[in-house]
Amino acid sequence: MQALVNLKHHFDDYECMWNGIEDIYMNTTGETLPSSCFFTLAQIGSVCYRKTDRAEMKRTVALGDGRTKKMYAFLAPIIGFEYQHYEFSRFERAMQKAKSEIDAGYPVVLGALDMFYLPYYPTLYQKYHIPLHYVLMVGYDDENACVKLYDCGREDLLSIGYADLRKSMDCAYPGLSHANTVCTVRMDRPSSKFQIAKQALLKKSEWFRNPPAKFLGRKGMEKLICDLPKWKTELSLDEYDQVLTNMVLFFGTVPSLPNLLQGSSEPDLLKFMGRLDVASDVLTSLGTEFEQSNWIKAAASFLNAGRSIEQITNIVVNYLTKKADETRFLPEAFSDVLAGMDEGFTLIKSEETE
Repeated sequence: MQALVNLKHHFDDYECMWNGIEDIYMNTTGETLPSSCFFTLAQIGSVCYRKTDRAEMKRTVALGDGRTKKMYAFLAPIIGFEYQHYEFSRFERAMQKAKSEIDAGYPVVLGALDMFYLPYYPTLYQKYHIPLHYVLMVGYDDENACVKLYDCGREDLLSIGYADLRKSMDCAYPGLSHANTVCTVRMDRPSSKFQIAKQALLKKSEWFRNPPAKFLGRKGMEKLICDLPKWKTELSLDEYDQVLTNMVLFFGTVPSLPNLLQGSSEPDLLKFMGRLDVASDVLTSLGTEFEQSNWIKAAASFLNAGRSIEQITNIVVNYLTKKADETRFLPEAFSDVLAGMDEGFTLIKSEETE
């Protein structure tokens, strides 16, 4: 047996959980989307600062919520698609479900996957375990024992053998994904790109400026700025270093540590701006296309906030590599981040009343 769902694919690296959804959207509507569009609209502004002395990680700082299921739950009703995650105990059952969707003409999202077993990434294949990746399955070929798929980091239609896919799907990431997970998608009458962007940005603005809890959004960042000077006395040296390392890990375009913290002097290929530089690009593109001047102004504010995150990253790297201890400047730098994000979301909200 074999089957294939024909659709156009777009390359957009570092947004794997949304790439397939965007492919379906663009094929359904004929629209084009700026890079990282849905990822940004689902993630931006979801600031969280957690303080707990019972957990192994005593302090956690997140500038955006990158959890796939949380992002889908937020943006799916705005875009206008339905989805369902199916988790299976065995690979064979997952493939049975995926193949039935393909037979009915519907692509499916597979993941999370471990990139260690993806042969079309030769620099990672059987070298590095990266257990948080997603692909769009569009076909299968039982005779050649393979699946046909699109991947955000590759332009062409790809094939992967059942043996490698079985190992890649045997991947669980606590709080994010179970092994052998298949996500079905239905997108019959999605909203227009402008309506999606407008509604998502207004909701994110309201959430950030008036968060539902004191550890979230603007309140969470204010609490972080207040607490930062106390970390060195409240935490042991090892705990303090661990918290700073984990914080910077999630400032990258994808979760990754700067090369200097991995023992390499090679220049970083990733930017460590909390993806606020990406958000700035998305807002500039959408604001220009739809003549929304305040989105363009907000883009500049988010970019300034991203530059402050870059400054924070440099302070932390210098401290952890024992080059210089300038951690006393962290509250001031985070205040600049807050100012930029607050200004950006205020501009977005003000567009509604113009």
